[in-house]
Amino acid sequence: MKKFLLQLTILFAPMMAFSQQNGWSPEQQEEFKQQMDEFKEQLQQEMDQLRDSLAVMNDKLKSQNWQLFDSLGINFNWPEIPSPPDLPSAPDVPFPPDLPGEPGDPSTDSTEVRIGRWKMIVDDQDDGDTKVNVFKDEEECEDEDENDDEMKNIRTRFALLDVGLNNYFGPSLTSNFPAAYDALEPIPGKSLGVNLHVINQQLNLIGYHLWLSYGAFFEFNSYKFNSDDVLIPKVDSIAFTTSENALSKNKLSAEYVGIPIMLRYESNTDLSKSFHIALGGYGEYLLGAHTKTKTTSGDKIKQHDDFNLNRFKYGVTGRIGYGWLSVFVNYSLSELFESGAGPVLTPASAGLAFEF
Repeated sequence: MKKFLLQLTILFAPMMAFSQQNGWSPEQQEEFKQQMDEFKEQLQQEMDQLRDSLAVMNDKLKSQNWQLFDSLGINFNWPEIPSPPDLPSAPDVPFPPDLPGEPGDPSTDSTEVRIGRWKMIVDDQDDGDTKVNVFKDEEECEDEDENDDEMKNIRTRFALLDVGLNNYFGPSLTSNFPAAYDALEPIPGKSLGVNLHVINQQLNLIGYHLWLSYGAFFEFNSYKFNSDDVLIPKVDSIAFTTSENALSKNKLSAEYVGIPIMLRYESNTDLSKSFHIALGGYGEYLLGAHTKTKTTSGDKIKQHDDFNLNRFKYGVTGRIGYGWLSVFVNYSLSELFESGAGPVLTPASAGLAFEF
């Protein structure tokens, strides 16, 4: 009996919910209610007949008169369930078409590659053609610009490069050396200098236009001579010896580590569109030096020593430029050689600075 009632409940619950949620008119609801009342009345009659038959069967079982069991005439007819009225048909909802490049679309197969601010999309079409689209991601640029704005008070860059020419001057910026030191006269345009700025930081001082610039760099200087006189190592003063063979190369190289400090003005917060000028000073320490000679026959000789070079060097520096390219000038306020060890010579260098 419990199972039978449960089936009725399961049957009627969806029908009642269906009639309430699908927008029947009042006339349709009233018609359906009358049909359900008639169904309930028929069902009640059948239930009463079933109850009477079960009572008679119970009495017969107690008297164990099994022959009468077949004459009980138990018969239960399930009344016909009324069908609900027809509902208005719902309008057809158009199915959105697949967008190109979306998953499940066999017409395209896209591959996306991002490198910094640049994005490349490769589309393999179903006709066998391949379409490549390369463009700058403006949203990514905006995000990066926003991050840059947040970090603009301190900017850090690495591996900046200066390339220029070296020279040195006598007193009052003359190039007239004492006769004993004529061999030190460098060849113009062939004495090179390279500054590698390992790290450079800029601290915002005023409105992102005036900055304090500082960092660390290595300086590699070479002075080429047009002479067969070679510097003598491990002596207390500048001295030369004449090579027995003619020389095709004769140079002095020196390596320093230094720290620059400058005030820098920029006209635009966008570095690629900015005119900039910087002035300041620097201090350096001698790491090592060597001479290198090569004879016309191809023999090479390299000798390592400090050659009485001044271990500490300091001076003034300046640069002016636009965007990533600048012109720099370094002028030493200290002498090239230790005091009393040789002629009074003042180093200087100039060239191009690349600030990528």
